[in-house]
Amino acid sequence: MEKMPVIQVFALGGTIAMTPCASSGVTPTLSAADLIRAVPDLMGMAEFHAETLVQKGSANLTFELISDLCRRAEASSAQAVIVTQGTDSMEETSFLASLLYKGDAPLVFTGAMRSSDQPGADGPANLLDAARVALSAPEGSVSLVMNAEVHDPWHVAKEHTSSLQAFISEHGPVGTVVEGGVIWRGAARTGLGYECERPAPVALVSAVLDDDGRQLDALPSLGYEAVVIEAYGAGHLSEIWADKAARLTEHMPVLLASRARAGRVFEQTYGYIGAEIDLIGRGLLPTGGMRGRKARLLLSLLLGAEKQNWKQVFTTIVKSV
Repeated sequence: MEKMPVIQVFALGGTIAMTPCASSGVTPTLSAADLIRAVPDLMGMAEFHAETLVQKGSANLTFELISDLCRRAEASSAQAVIVTQGTDSMEETSFLASLLYKGDAPLVFTGAMRSSDQPGADGPANLLDAARVALSAPEGSVSLVMNAEVHDPWHVAKEHTSSLQAFISEHGPVGTVVEGGVIWRGAARTGLGYECERPAPVALVSAVLDDDGRQLDALPSLGYEAVVIEAYGAGHLSEIWADKAARLTEHMPVLLASRARAGRVFEQTYGYIGAEIDLIGRGLLPTGGMRGRKARLLLSLLLGAEKQNWKQVFTTIVKSV
């Protein structure tokens, strides 16, 4: 009899692990083993090893925990690794993992939009799909699986608070789970294998109408080593914010992202004060098509790794997004 592949499941909590609490609401109580037992169809696919690392809402996950998760996945002898967690921060944790991970086994993130007590709970189906993807994904790849779709962590975002179709990629999913198999439509993202023991503190601020930018003034005294500014549209700020952002470049790296949900930061179209040509000319670094919250993680890692050429590395990476 042919030996079945081994899939390691690491559980971090989240809605997929939540059950009703006696007092109020749902809380994460289900273990990795509980999640696996709830999906009988998994038993014929592989041998599953279960480990519950934490049982938390995903807003509580940290850089350190995801780094530790990657090291555990790399040390595992399993043919594939699945991570179950809350969806709120999954676009960020999966992206961070794609920067840190250097293992051979495919690494797949999944979760649920509905807790186990709700009608139409999607956790079991997502876990089953994640297993199918994990067994067919390229070596060393990192992906996010929700609602029968496979997403590249660099392009996916949670765009709805409750819909099963909450996760959307600007250019569409890279794969789809159909009739028990996976149809790949694009290349799966391979982990970059960066190492970083001390992520640098990087602030993320968003430009809003008629704000005087006093939060920018405070950043150096708060201990931040860099800031990502989510600007209007293609990379535009008010004149007040533009002046403050330019002064900040004397103290720290300042990245120019967009608060828009899709599209790239421009570099050579608008020329008025506060537009991208002016801002880049005054030292702000554009993030290309990378969203601000992901650019923040990338910059934090590069600065924390004390790479002398962090700007060159960052620029090269964002040009590929």
